[in-house]
Amino acid sequence: MPELPAGLVAWARRAGPAIVLEAVRHRARRGFGTERGALRLALTPAQRTEVARLLGTRWDVGGGPVRLQDLGATLAEHGLTVREFVEALDGEPLVNQRKLRQDRKAAAVADVARAAELMTASGVDPVVVQTWLADPGLPRAEGGGLLILVQQIVRVMRRLPLEPRQRLAQLAASEFSDAHALDYREELGRALSRLIALIHGLPRPMRAGREWRRAWATVGVLCDEVSSRVLTLNLPLSGDAAAVRWTTVAEGEPLWLSLRSINGDWTAPAGTVVFVCENPTVLEAAADEFGSRCPPLLCTDGIPSIAALDLVSGLAAAGCEFVVRADIDEAGFVVVDQVRAAAPGARTWRFDCTTYAQYLGLDEIGDLSGGADAALLRLRDLHAQQHVALHEEALLDQLLADLGAVR
Repeated sequence: MPELPAGLVAWARRAGPAIVLEAVRHRARRGFGTERGALRLALTPAQRTEVARLLGTRWDVGGGPVRLQDLGATLAEHGLTVREFVEALDGEPLVNQRKLRQDRKAAAVADVARAAELMTASGVDPVVVQTWLADPGLPRAEGGGLLILVQQIVRVMRRLPLEPRQRLAQLAASEFSDAHALDYREELGRALSRLIALIHGLPRPMRAGREWRRAWATVGVLCDEVSSRVLTLNLPLSGDAAAVRWTTVAEGEPLWLSLRSINGDWTAPAGTVVFVCENPTVLEAAADEFGSRCPPLLCTDGIPSIAALDLVSGLAAAGCEFVVRADIDEAGFVVVDQVRAAAPGARTWRFDCTTYAQYLGLDEIGDLSGGADAALLRLRDLHAQQHVALHEEALLDQLLADLGAVR
C-alpha cells in the first residue's frame, strides 16, 4: 500500500473527515462504489470546516453533501483514489461484506450438497441424510467444517457394522490414531452416534448413556462400561445384573458400581426413597453411623457420571422416589439439575434458601411460595447475591440426623 502524505493523515484524523471516511467504509462494505456518489452526512459547522480543508471553501459555503467525485479529484493530486486512500489509512483492504456473505452462503450450500452426495454414495438413505443434516448439533456449513465431519463419518460408516464386534476406542484408534476420537465429548462421536440411531430408528443420543451405547451396539461397537462409576450404600436391588449380587453381599458398606455392573435386568421396590448427595464424606459417615440401617443412599462424587445417571434413571423407572442435594455452589446446581432431569419427581434435601440463609446468618430470605423449580431459582439468586459456597460437610450432622430419622 502507498505511503500517505503526513498532511492527508492529519486531515483524516480530524472529527469531520473521520465521519466522511467511515461513511466511505460503510458504502464499501455494502457493495457500493467509493469513487462516485454523494454522502449526505450530519456534520456540525466545525466538522464541515475540517472537511473543507481538503474539499475547499466553496464546498463548505455551498452546504451540499460530500461528493465522492470531488474527494477523489483532490486525492488524485496525490496519486490516490478514494478507496486506495482509505485502505492505506487502515492498513487493510475494504471488503464487500455483502458479497462475502453471498459467497459464503453459496459455498455452504455447495458443501451441504456435497456432504449429502458423499453420505448417499456410502449407502445412507437420502431421507435419513436430509434428516441428519438438519440436526442442530452439527457444525455450520460455512468454513468447510460440515464437509470435513461428513468425510470422517463416511470413513467410519464404510466399516460398519463390525463383525466380530469391536470396542469403540479400538475403532477410533484404528481409523484416526486417536482412541478418543469417537468419544461422546467429541463432535465426531456425537454426530456419528446420532446418524446410526437415525438409521436404526433409535432415540437421538443426548449423552453417553444408554441410548448412546444402544446405537453403537447396533453396528457391532462396544462402549466402555467400566470407567464410569457411582458410589452407593444399601440399594435394594433385585434381578440378574452384577450390581444386584454386589449390593446383596455389601450391605451396610459403601460400594462403587460400574456402568457395566448395572447393565442387564435389575429393579428395586417401587416407593423406595433414595437419598442422593454429592460428596463421599456424607455417604461414608452414614455407613459408619448406621451401617445396614441407613436408608438407600447414592453419591454422585461431583458432577454425575453416566453410571450415576443411568442408575438414577433405572431406579426412577422402577418407581423409586428421590431426595437430592449437593454443595450449594455452581457445580452443585449442575448436580441437582442433572439428577432431577433423570428423576423428574425428585425432591430436594436441605438444598433451599432456608438452609442457606441459616448457614449465612441471614434474617430475611423473601417469598418461599411456589414449587420445586421456583425454590431452586430463588436459591440460585440468593447464592449469586452472596457468592458463598455451602459444602455438604458443613451440614453433616444435620444430614446424618435426617438419615437416622428415616424408618
